Amino acid sequence: MGKDEKSRIYTIWFYLFLGSFLSGVLLMNFGSDRLLGEEGIFSASSMNRLKYVEIDGGRFFGYVLKQRMGSFALLLLLSTTALGMISVYAVVSWQGILTGMLITAAVIRYGLKGLLLILGSMFPHQCLLIPAGIMLLGWCSENYGRIHGTGRMAFAYGKNRNQTILRSGGSLLWILFVTLVGCILESYVNPILITDLVKIF
Repeated sequence: MGKDEKSRIYTIWFYLFLGSFLSGVLLMNFGSDRLLGEEGIFSASSMNRLKYVEIDGGRFFGYVLKQRMGSFALLLLLSTTALGMISVYAVVSWQGILTGMLITAAVIRYGLKGLLLILGSMFPHQCLLIPAGIMLLGWCSENYGRIHGTGRMAFAYGKNRNQTILRSGGSLLWILFVTLVGCILESYVNPILITDLVKIF
């Protein structure tokens, strides 16, 4: 995939994410009565529980790893099918909606402190997981193109097949490694930060 093609795809993803984000904001605003009740997202009771919860890092790591790698494997599998590109766009849309809803909920509940809560819940693991996720979506897009491409795209991938496979395999291993490190940070570092952060709420 050339630079122009990558730039075009990333631009599409950006606007798709932005539109989905705004949809998430609207959904949370219109559904705030139901979604932000006493037991809703970021409720006082749930925040109080977080202040005193003790997380077993090893067990939490196993859970996080299973969830992340399960999604990882599913996207890779779908990239080999006719649903490959649809699944990529679906992931971008879902992440946009979810992000919009979470940020809006936190701000409605706690104002500027809500933004701090969101940032704290993302640090430091998302500094790795977000780039890894974008790289994975790019890899899946290229894999779909290699398998289902026609015309010029198929010729471009078939021209240096062995070199393409090696480069693709190396990229996938790098994405896997970055994701693994992100899971370690999410399991062992982020819970400490969150436990301290929620004490200001």
